[in-house]
Amino acid sequence: MKRWDLQANQVALVDVNNFYVSSERTFDPSLRHKPVAVYSNNDGCVIARCAEVKAMGVKMGVPVFEVRQLFRERGVVARSSNYTLYHDMSCRFVSSLEQFCPDVEQYSIDESFLHFHGFGERLALHCQRLVASVRQWTSMPCCAGIAPTRTLAKAANHFAKTLGVPGGVLQIGSEYHRQQLLMQLPVGEVWGVGRRLSKRLEAMGIGTAWELSNAHLPTIRKAFGVTLERTVRELQGTPCIELTPMDQAKNEIVSGRTFGKLLQDFDALMAAVANHVLLASEKLRVQQGVAGRLVVSVQRRAQGKEWREVSAHTELRPATNTPQVLVGAARGCLRDVFGEHYEYRRASIMLSSLEVESEVQNDLFASSGHRDDGVVSECLALINERFGRGKVVLGSARLSSDWEMQRAFLSQDFTADFKALPVAHA
Repeated sequence: MKRWDLQANQVALVDVNNFYVSSERTFDPSLRHKPVAVYSNNDGCVIARCAEVKAMGVKMGVPVFEVRQLFRERGVVARSSNYTLYHDMSCRFVSSLEQFCPDVEQYSIDESFLHFHGFGERLALHCQRLVASVRQWTSMPCCAGIAPTRTLAKAANHFAKTLGVPGGVLQIGSEYHRQQLLMQLPVGEVWGVGRRLSKRLEAMGIGTAWELSNAHLPTIRKAFGVTLERTVRELQGTPCIELTPMDQAKNEIVSGRTFGKLLQDFDALMAAVANHVLLASEKLRVQQGVAGRLVVSVQRRAQGKEWREVSAHTELRPATNTPQVLVGAARGCLRDVFGEHYEYRRASIMLSSLEVESEVQNDLFASSGHRDDGVVSECLALINERFGRGKVVLGSARLSSDWEMQRAFLSQDFTADFKALPVAHA
């Protein structure tokens, strides 16, 4: 069968195997030969498992209390989510990929699409060197799938990981390879299909990716829309899916989290809200934006009642990214939704009506209290950038620590705290 034109554009999807677990093992070699599971916020659910834990039948998202006894019996090491560590390891991963390809398109914290042109049959060997180098530089194992489209590259990556392909790289280099691969791939494993959609497709007699790739396009478009039609075309080898860049400016910024325990005190709630505002304002400043609207939401319940979410909002004139202004506005919103006879389990804030800072038109009728020359904000940002996030914050963010997450199995911030640097003994 005629081979595809390997000199044409090729896409490689590279992702880290069990990223959260691999990040934990990087700085703790004692974990490398032990089963490891990572818990979600407040140690509520299992959100990452090594291969050994998966083999025990532990599903993604299972509540911790259901598997706690199993983990004790099998010697599974638990870790609370360490997002500081994971973010830094993700940056190191992407930086390593950029040494081998100038066109890296980050898809998620542990996955990136790499775009190659003109490598021909040398591309598989080049990606094998890439995989080996990432392992050497970051200690994290990864796999790569190569194909003419992103969807096919995801499918190739799936088999590179599950089949343990030598070198960690699988390339769809011919029509025969495409056919054999897609015939073995369940339709629910196709990128963008998902569980609900796969059930509808199976009801139509489409159970594999190969059957989906041969489906009647007008019927697919009429029944499921243009998105699935593009997926079918990608499975056929025609690139037609584009991704939104991860660093693209957002239209809304949301920050929120469930508390480590139920709260009833206003100051404790305000501390949580202030921390969320500071985090959101930091993201806002990174994209050089300002917000014209702030919303504060809380989940609360009265004694014996069900949980309900209530919110309050305020308009910001002029639009701003100044932390002290945003925290002050958030305090007013929180007072509007706070009641002394309620229990609270979660708070979140949303910044919307975002604009580019350099294009904001000042409001003639804005109060002078909203005017800020940015000196304090810039000073806070520079100090925290140099010494670490949260070193200097507004007083409202330190009124209480009762809202903070439960993370009983948290590892150290090996990459963000000098005191946590591993010590090597010669």
